[in-house]
Amino acid sequence: MSEKDAAQLAAIRATIDRLDAEMHERLIERGAAIGTLIRVKGTSRPGAAFRPGREADMMRRLVARHEGALPLWTVEHIWREIITTFTRMQAPFDVAYDAGAPGASGPAAIAHGDAMRDVARFLFGFTVALHRQQGALDTINHIRESGTDLGLISLAQPAAAGAWWRALGRPAGPRIMALAPFIAVAGRPAEMPVVVIAPELADPTPPDLALFAVTAIAPEAARAIRAASGTVMAEAGRELLVALPATASVANLSAHAGFDDVARVGALSRGIAIGDIAVDPVLYQSVAGA
Repeated sequence: MSEKDAAQLAAIRATIDRLDAEMHERLIERGAAIGTLIRVKGTSRPGAAFRPGREADMMRRLVARHEGALPLWTVEHIWREIITTFTRMQAPFDVAYDAGAPGASGPAAIAHGDAMRDVARFLFGFTVALHRQQGALDTINHIRESGTDLGLISLAQPAAAGAWWRALGRPAGPRIMALAPFIAVAGRPAEMPVVVIAPELADPTPPDLALFAVTAIAPEAARAIRAASGTVMAEAGRELLVALPATASVANLSAHAGFDDVARVGALSRGIAIGDIAVDPVLYQSVAGA
């Protein structure tokens, strides 16, 4: 190696060291800001510091400014680790996840549980405690009984799971608050579609979509949902989990589409789909490659 090359490498390494130190300093500064926030307002009830609408805005800004060779999902995971750590400083929570139906066994069941655990670790990092649950209903019951934790439920459920979303949205019950992956991009890890559930949160950011459990009693229900710019996220016979624009009148749609037993079970911010990837356009906004 020539002296010129050696000097250039030394300069690059010095730049990397400087940038690493600056990132660490900013993390220390962020921690101090959270400490001040806690002193000013006190700690929230456990789990209540989570702000899914604010987090969605942060992720959108991250996508808008990202460039270069570092994979976007790497940056997303780093950000989520930071968010989880500082959120738990304000209001502690654990995470329960749907590892599959009770009694399920074999390679497919093991792969499902492993994939759900990977999603939990991608979204919430390695410092939060995970609680493995047997199916969607067990996960919902855990969140209801804890009153503090967050939960992950797979949208790919066996028929035996039935209309699991009917257990959501009751008085003091858990609700759906987010969709993952929020950033849909080809090649990303932890890509299993899930919903995040939580005790009722106080998030001042208006959601993009409202979610309802409905019983479809008319054959034109699905067509009416699509005409209202909505989508069916899950179904079990006539029982539907429906996402509608937050500004839509569910009462008018119910009368037109023939819905019965309508109950609000949560709300979502629309995710971001990057590049040529197949997604539900109601749940995701498509953008050019980042």
